[in-house]
Amino acid sequence: MKINKNKISGKPRGRRREKFWSGSGKFFLFLIFIYLIYYGVSHVADIAAQRKDQYSRTDIEIVGNRLVSNSKILNVCGFKGNENKAIEIDIDSLAARLMILKYTKGISITRRPPRLLNITVEEYEPVAFIYGKGLNLIDGDGKLIPVPQSSLLWDLPFISGIQEPLGRPGKQTTAAEAYLALEIVRYLEDENPLLAGLVSEINMSDKKLIEIFLVKGGTKIRVSRESFYKELFVLKSYIANYLDWKQMTKIEYIDLRFENQLIVKPKT
Repeated sequence: MKINKNKISGKPRGRRREKFWSGSGKFFLFLIFIYLIYYGVSHVADIAAQRKDQYSRTDIEIVGNRLVSNSKILNVCGFKGNENKAIEIDIDSLAARLMILKYTKGISITRRPPRLLNITVEEYEPVAFIYGKGLNLIDGDGKLIPVPQSSLLWDLPFISGIQEPLGRPGKQTTAAEAYLALEIVRYLEDENPLLAGLVSEINMSDKKLIEIFLVKGGTKIRVSRESFYKELFVLKSYIANYLDWKQMTKIEYIDLRFENQLIVKPKT
């Protein structure tokens, strides 16, 4: 007598699989599904709760700010006056609210144990004063920055003589002359920082030349608009090899606009 092993062993296993998927098995999988949903929702809620915590004024650490005062930043956080009462701070929206402040370029917020909230501020960095419908600061990219009402002392050159409109404070300047003056500021800072620290004014009023005034005796440096890079490089070499800084106050101007020559006119 022949016995078909497949028939004997196959049917019961098939019935067990069928019963598992049709009965308690589906219910078991349903419970697992509900648990995963609950765990996911509760985990997200825990994270959200962690991002919305209570802090007092002394729990806030502010770094990197010069133009924006601590009091303004704390006011945006929700603190009123000088009280140190703990308040609930929505960290996720705080960065966006701080970015509205007119001097802020970037904001980074981190929580540090046990209860410290660090706010790192990146501000627009002014490189010069510039005048147009009032006095403004300007950064290296041409953004006009209102002068803050503070006791800060600024050791920056003054860009003057620009006849065209500068544009609105808080926005990029629309004046081509301003960008040309900024090129001179950047070049001096990169190539001749000693001279850059002595520049008091960059005057753009003459359409044929640019005049750079120094703080030492008001000496003027004259360069052309088209080739001031090359001319300022010549000046750098002249200062390094020939010029005695003590004699600078006795010089009326240094003219670098002429090929293969440098004109130094003493004061009379």
